[in-house]
Amino acid sequence: MKLENRCLVPASVDKTWALLLDIPQAAPCIPGVQDVVADGENRFKAVMQVRIGPVRLNFSGTISVVEQDKEKGEARFHIEAADRRVGGSIRADLTMQITSISPEETEMLIVSDTVFMGKIGELGQPIIRRKANSTLQDFARNLAKQAQS
Repeated sequence: MKLENRCLVPASVDKTWALLLDIPQAAPCIPGVQDVVADGENRFKAVMQVRIGPVRLNFSGTISVVEQDKEKGEARFHIEAADRRVGGSIRADLTMQITSISPEETEMLIVSDTVFMGKIGELGQPIIRRKANSTLQDFARNLAKQAQS
């Protein structure tokens, strides 16, 4: 499933870049993400609790910073997580690109390509797409709030 979201972050491109690559600071901007801890260089463990329709999921997995290019304002991440209780997992490739709009405003483009495996994939594409889209929008909104503080 491919999704694309754009948002404005009320902060300079440098501040936005620093926040995006501070995974323990940025990851909790995603609703339900908690317990983000370093697990080697550019690799982090995290837990995410989420409800999709009537099903409550508890994902445990890793976030890896695959590539970062400050000059281009682009970073790529790989996420793998599983819910053992329900019996399913997700694998996502995420690209975030930031562009300066003004000295205090940055546009952020988030492109994600996610694969849902096992029982999770049986929940239905429309429900999953709505939840994934709203989660990305919430992340962008929460990151914008964080950038202002």
